[in-house]
Amino acid sequence: MSLDGADFTFGTSVSTSTELDILDTVEQATLLASGRYVIEDFVAQIGAIQYYDVRDSADLSNCYTLAVCSKYMLDPLAGTGFEKEFATAYLKDSSPNPFRTEYELLSRFNSPGILHAIDCFVEDELAYLLLDRIEGRKLSEVEKLSESEVRQIGIQLCQIADNFHRQKLVHNGLEPSGLIIDGQGRLKLIHFDRVRPARRYNPATPIYLTDGFSAPELYFLNEKSVLERRSDVYSIGAILYWLLTGEVISAVNDQIITAYDWYPEIYPKAVVSPALERIIMRALTLEVNDRYNSVSEMKFALTGLSTPASVQAGYATDLGRYRELNEDSLLVLDLRQSFESIGTHIGLYAVSDGMGGEAAGEVASRISVRAVAEWISDRLISASLKSTHGSQVFEPTQTGSLLLANDTGTDIRPAQLLMDAVRHANSEVLDYAHYHPTTRGLGATLTAVLLVGNTLTVAHVGDSRCYILSQSGLEQITEDHSLVERMVRRGELTREEARSHPNRNIIYRSIGSREDLDVQLESRILRRGDLVLLCSDGLNGMLMDEEIEAIMKKSQDPWYVSKELVVAANASGGEDNVSVIVIKID
Repeated sequence: MSLDGADFTFGTSVSTSTELDILDTVEQATLLASGRYVIEDFVAQIGAIQYYDVRDSADLSNCYTLAVCSKYMLDPLAGTGFEKEFATAYLKDSSPNPFRTEYELLSRFNSPGILHAIDCFVEDELAYLLLDRIEGRKLSEVEKLSESEVRQIGIQLCQIADNFHRQKLVHNGLEPSGLIIDGQGRLKLIHFDRVRPARRYNPATPIYLTDGFSAPELYFLNEKSVLERRSDVYSIGAILYWLLTGEVISAVNDQIITAYDWYPEIYPKAVVSPALERIIMRALTLEVNDRYNSVSEMKFALTGLSTPASVQAGYATDLGRYRELNEDSLLVLDLRQSFESIGTHIGLYAVSDGMGGEAAGEVASRISVRAVAEWISDRLISASLKSTHGSQVFEPTQTGSLLLANDTGTDIRPAQLLMDAVRHANSEVLDYAHYHPTTRGLGATLTAVLLVGNTLTVAHVGDSRCYILSQSGLEQITEDHSLVERMVRRGELTREEARSHPNRNIIYRSIGSREDLDVQLESRILRRGDLVLLCSDGLNGMLMDEEIEAIMKKSQDPWYVSKELVVAANASGGEDNVSVIVIKID
């Protein structure tokens, strides 16, 4: 558990009608709730509520956070209107329980961005609320973030708020101290005491506000006021402003409310693209009707910004120590364009390892990368430069895939486009072999990736590889189409045995082997700081994945990393041609 217990924020701290010592934290038992949960760690105490990281005693692989308090403590959300809004069928007993309303609220959501309540019960004098394990650190503890990171957080905040709005609720309390961010940049909302139904405000249950993040109109609520979903739009804008500048917007007062020309300023505190600045400033408009009509509309605007902000690619290739000819071929093709202030990046990268020796393996690899380049260029890159249809080269879809505009104004999905390109390369190699009988038997591996915005699509045949190095480590995202890999998956060989097996170079799927070629397709969303590696088997045949990962972590310069990987492969034996492409995402 990486949360700082002293600053832990969840729900609200309220007074109690009866003070009760829950557990002596010095001489605490190892079990809670009559032995149902094993204490792993004490997290925090907020008012009269104690929070523990626990495991299920029946299945220690199940980890949760358990809130414990006296059953006589006041329900922090009582009287807010939820009693009539929520059914009480969730509860397993009718005993007084201060967690009742919070449980009924949180159990309605099944979103990774919102803390989920799993169980709620009373035993003896204690009340329990079982929650998802809370892991990460508070957003309020992070340093200023890059524009790309802030944009991703903004999209997540819009998704979180939309979950409440779909339930006819307004959160009213989105702020950095109520959000947890993990190592992958994923947010989780843990603060809910200001949630109210989206209807007329009840002064009997006031909303306690946070200067700099609460919407201005919330400071002037009365019995005639209607709680507005666009108050959450303002809070999202305020969080993004703070993440970029490191400063909180000035406190709201009567003078600011009446000064409609008042705007917070991002520059010179931070330098961001004008498009992102306009989105944030629209969210922060004092007049509610001038903001985005919904968080979905704001999310669409954030998603439409071109990402990633910067892509760098380095590459290196070498004969190795024993080969006389380099049969590997590489392709690095980057397009950056901007029309009508909308910038896009399209990157096409490929590694191909030729096979056949005297049967012209180097020809097969060269044909493969050229054919892929030709196919993608004609149908996407050249088309996007000539197109007069629409205002964007690519558009995110509801499923997270991308639609790419071509010269006819219709859409092409990147996975289908890349697979067709690889199959075109296969046909070209087969045709070459047909018209050059002396080269029959030539073939090649091919690993090609298409990077559009921050979405990476991979098409793969053979035993070259694609890796992604992220904060969670190095991941091989392609599968070796080799005999030894199949034996490893069947349990017939260990990884160590496969590295020295006499048949380790035999592959069962390659460019030029058959007409009905099966192509592996993968897709990933990349984040700032990720490194993508494409390589021929001359690299991973000489270096273990752990060694590759260690070298990639040494530097953020893709040219340096590429060179060192090739040098290290040669130093470890250099038995084959070795080629690498390293792509850095900023």
